[in-house]
Amino acid sequence: MVQLLPKLKEVDKHLSFLRKVFTKNGLRHILNYVNGLICLNKKTIKKISEASPDETNHAAIQRILNESESELKSLEERLMKKIVYYCKGQKISLIIDDTLVERNGKKIEEIQSHYNHSDNDFITGHQFFTALVHTNNLQLPLFPQLYSKSTDSKIDMARKLIDKVLTTIKIDNVIVDSWYSDKKLIKKCMTKGIRVSCIIKTNRRISLKNGEWESLDKFSKKVSRKKSPIVYFNDKKYKVFNCEAKLNGVPFIKLVVTREWDEKKKRWGKSNHLISTFLQDSVEDVMSIYSIRWCIEVYHRDIKQNLGFASAFLRKKEGIVGHTILVALAYAALRLFMHVRGISMSIGECCLQMYDKATNDFLREIILIDDKKRRIKMFEELFINKNKQVQ
Repeated sequence: MVQLLPKLKEVDKHLSFLRKVFTKNGLRHILNYVNGLICLNKKTIKKISEASPDETNHAAIQRILNESESELKSLEERLMKKIVYYCKGQKISLIIDDTLVERNGKKIEEIQSHYNHSDNDFITGHQFFTALVHTNNLQLPLFPQLYSKSTDSKIDMARKLIDKVLTTIKIDNVIVDSWYSDKKLIKKCMTKGIRVSCIIKTNRRISLKNGEWESLDKFSKKVSRKKSPIVYFNDKKYKVFNCEAKLNGVPFIKLVVTREWDEKKKRWGKSNHLISTFLQDSVEDVMSIYSIRWCIEVYHRDIKQNLGFASAFLRKKEGIVGHTILVALAYAALRLFMHVRGISMSIGECCLQMYDKATNDFLREIILIDDKKRRIKMFEELFINKNKQVQ
């Protein structure tokens, strides 16, 4: 039984800028693909082609993905214009991270071994550099970039991305994890008046105002033995210590050492070390701004679980990149749909609602056809001749 792919008109209109890049047929293939990523259970090129009433050959979609890399990348500039429009007058945070997709196969381009921090192990597959533009009421992705030994380093990708975004919008905060806490990246942001909020590892060395350098690990152990104030943040209890410190190659920053209370074990957890390049930030400011980083973790989960980020069976690098770009566009379209209508729900819930509504509207259009012969013919074409049924 093949799942029916209805037209998501309310989502597609947020992708109207695609018309300026693709031909009419190309646009049809792209929108069908995006709709399939949102609606279908199995989000492969073949299944999307089979489910769509106006697709005849899945090779057409595959050709678009493999041969339209330059056109797809040019869409990011048009997406940036939407970001500027919807984020105007708001505080903007640029969250930078990366995510892994496990893949195996000798003929798949650019696969290599990557370290998975979550499992403390290596996996074979692709790693993507990702970024999210965040405001208090809207989060929109920038296009993922494939990272491998043949590309720029992830730090260089981050520095170039910041420069590119700054040509269009003003960034208030750059929020990263410890991997991106590079001194050149931090200094670059500081010179442009951008706050950097990140976590740093204990293998870093710091210097207090007395000028002596010591390992953060040693400093943290001394701090843990001191009596520190208690702070409640997001319904959790923390013991905190803050001071001004200097990192190697970086001017003085605000350092906040936090230890979360473990209610089950009845003890304080391990120390985390947050920094902000704005010395005037309070402890609560530092913790609050860094907590925004969780949005990109949710984004990674959403695109993998709901939008098929890891489900495409493509071998060529161009097709792999094209697929991830269209996944990002699908996510952006859903976010814009919810934002414009003031709807608050998860991406998964939105996908289900969009599919149910579009399918009902599609069936209603057929039922309301006055001519009985034409109505029966449309039902036969969709549900009998093409063996398409709604699951």
